[in-house]
Amino acid sequence: MSGSGKRSLRLGMIGCGQISTRFFNQAEALNALGWDVRFVATCARTEVSASAKAAERNCARWYTDHRQLLADPEIDAVVIATPHALHATQGTDAANAGKHMLVEKPLTTKWDDAVALQSAVTASGVTCMALPYVDTPALLKALEYANEAHLGRITGIEAELSFAGPPRSNWYYDASAEGGAMMDTMVYPLARVAALMGPATRLTAHVNTLIPHRLTGDGGRVESQVDDQVSVLLEYEGGQHGNVHSIWTRSYMTNGTVLHGRHGAIFMGRFGQPLVIKSDRQAPPDGTPVEYLGIPNCYTVPVPAADVTGEILAHFVRAIRGEAPVHCGLDIGMHIAEQQMAAYESARTGRAIDLKTRFDLWWPRDASAMTLSDGWH
Repeated sequence: MSGSGKRSLRLGMIGCGQISTRFFNQAEALNALGWDVRFVATCARTEVSASAKAAERNCARWYTDHRQLLADPEIDAVVIATPHALHATQGTDAANAGKHMLVEKPLTTKWDDAVALQSAVTASGVTCMALPYVDTPALLKALEYANEAHLGRITGIEAELSFAGPPRSNWYYDASAEGGAMMDTMVYPLARVAALMGPATRLTAHVNTLIPHRLTGDGGRVESQVDDQVSVLLEYEGGQHGNVHSIWTRSYMTNGTVLHGRHGAIFMGRFGQPLVIKSDRQAPPDGTPVEYLGIPNCYTVPVPAADVTGEILAHFVRAIRGEAPVHCGLDIGMHIAEQQMAAYESARTGRAIDLKTRFDLWWPRDASAMTLSDGWH
């Protein structure tokens, strides 16, 4: 899908660290396809960083105060890629300035900041996209089989992103990050679970620091001031459970999801396979039988190749231009943020926490998919 003929979109980058690179690269790739979307300004804490990134990416202007960038009348939208604790407050400033925004994860480290952001976005009517973005080719392909014909009714889900921990001995382990595994990596499995299951109604959690004196991958030694083990049990209106983990103490990476049904399952990024469908009801039409974990009736299915027009920035541009709804909007971002805040509270108090936020799934799931009390299953 070409962006030719669409109104030009001029972007500002707030935060010029490593994570900004992917957005600059995606903008350049989209422009090569005629999308007419480009970064025109940068902002960083220091002039050296802001000006260097502007020169590197051919941006005409740079700032050291994000409010000055937001006052720039030539900027339509911003990407917020600053440290965690700044995301929500800078997003609120962007909404108040009438700028569309793409907010890097996590949405917030304080619930009050998220509520203020939501109020500002509602009042201004701007587009707010809250990462992480989960519309990957594997997940989109998996949705073709997330139905009763292949899985039966949905019975639960499990997801995890665990590894040895960030390899650099830097701010990731400092108290100023306002959270470790919860804020940095737990958002990914929580987002996948939310996209597949919809809103949870209650949770319990365990959160702690298992390795306070940590050796990091760059040879450093840090006194860790953040959590490195997070385990959350989600509950849903239909009675299903979701088991979600992000742990920074593993000797290898685990980053996958399993959606369970009464008569099948979908394995994404688990045990060496990008996508496996287990169905006792029917084989996927494009499936190939595979020996998998000793489980019968398993099939690999082809996953389309990734393309820049299906990546984060393209989705943001389409949403701004009114070509498609935003799939990771502020409603789902608020639900994930509430789960993070509630998980800390549950771990601290030992109580189950009721969740108040809700959102609607963007994909067409059968209304009865989560109901197991209406007959024999």
